[in-house]
Amino acid sequence: MAMRQRPATAMYVLLLIVFAAPWRAAAAVAGGGGMVGVDGTQFVVEGGRTIYFSGFNAYWLMMMASDPARRGAVATAFRQASAHGLNLARTWAFSDGGDQPLQSSPGVYDEAMFQGLDFVIAEARRHGIYLLLCLTNNFDDFGGKRQYVRWAADAGHNLTSADDFFTSPVVKSYYKNHVKTVLTRVNTLTGVAYKDDPTILAWELMNEPRCDADPAGGKVQAWVEEMAPYVKRVDGGRHLVTAGMEGFYGDGEHESKELNPWGIYYGTNYVATHRAAGVDFATIHLYPDVWLWGSTADEQAAFFRNWTRSHIDATAAYLGKPLLVTEYGKFLWKGGASANKTQRNYFLDVVLDAIYASASRGGPLVGGAFWQLLLDGDVVDGMDDLRDGYEIILPEDTRAASIIGKHSEQLASLNGQDAEALRRRASSHRKTRLGSSKNPFFNLY
Repeated sequence: MAMRQRPATAMYVLLLIVFAAPWRAAAAVAGGGGMVGVDGTQFVVEGGRTIYFSGFNAYWLMMMASDPARRGAVATAFRQASAHGLNLARTWAFSDGGDQPLQSSPGVYDEAMFQGLDFVIAEARRHGIYLLLCLTNNFDDFGGKRQYVRWAADAGHNLTSADDFFTSPVVKSYYKNHVKTVLTRVNTLTGVAYKDDPTILAWELMNEPRCDADPAGGKVQAWVEEMAPYVKRVDGGRHLVTAGMEGFYGDGEHESKELNPWGIYYGTNYVATHRAAGVDFATIHLYPDVWLWGSTADEQAAFFRNWTRSHIDATAAYLGKPLLVTEYGKFLWKGGASANKTQRNYFLDVVLDAIYASASRGGPLVGGAFWQLLLDGDVVDGMDDLRDGYEIILPEDTRAASIIGKHSEQLASLNGQDAEALRRRASSHRKTRLGSSKNPFFNLY
């Protein structure tokens, strides 16, 4: 998206005056009650009490908020999300190069964009919503690993592949500098350093890391083993860290490559990488219709069953950590909107019921975040440009909103349990059973 003209400084100052005080007053109560930790396969807050996550993706929040005149859209998104019980937002804490950069070149940052991220964090805090902040992208959107490699190549280093991101000492130094710059940033609205802010649930190293240059996953594995502890050191160990993976298996021990889409490698190892020091919880994504393009509904249902079951089992048996579905969605084709939304809503139902079934039995799958939340383009200028076929506009998609709201309420009813007691109870359910056999998506065992 093209950069927009910034409003006058006076207007910006006025916005700070209007909003800064409420944020500071809300600091003690918003964000769910303190830093989130892990206890076995559960997320916990102060006192070892469980917390579950019903969330959404909105990668665009920082970009929208970088223009003070458009910050109302961010406030509206959080307000709508909170009204439907959502308590987690996954969004980008990067924009590498391009026409709306957070980091325009290595170590050079756009202050207006950073103040947009300040606003996002402060507004999430005001609405009691945690943030999962992603630090760069595997893909070319918003720069990502290819932009980092291009910067190094432009500086005279002999790099030829985007996958050099994972091995080049120079590129890794660029990334580490970005980590340090983001984590040590002091929010201009709240006065709290990012690394000290309990609004942030966790740092995600990369969105969907893959590596064509090493399909078996060794390069990504080594990179995560280096970067996760580094993030922990800069952060002071206060926040959680995750790798950002989609769940693809590799060729390591306890991996199940045959369950990958089309049974091929994607350059990652689900079990081994989530075992790395500094990685606190596991993630998977769910896009059966896209990953299995051209397959039948029955084939996609079978994939969903196997994918969900195998990751719950592997996480419980070999990781002993929480598991989040940090992206899930079903593409809406243009035309035939009613039938498309019926299928999409069915998909939401089965994914969210699977999450609740695991969570209610003390299993490791304890939350998720749909892709993606948008606002009405007739109300917010520029929103239509962000449509990608997966968008959910809560006031318009009333059935989807109802499904999401009900799920949020169900998960919230599980909050506050004693994690140790829950762990003992869960041990009697060594294999988590998801849902009813009457539903083909839930006949998992």
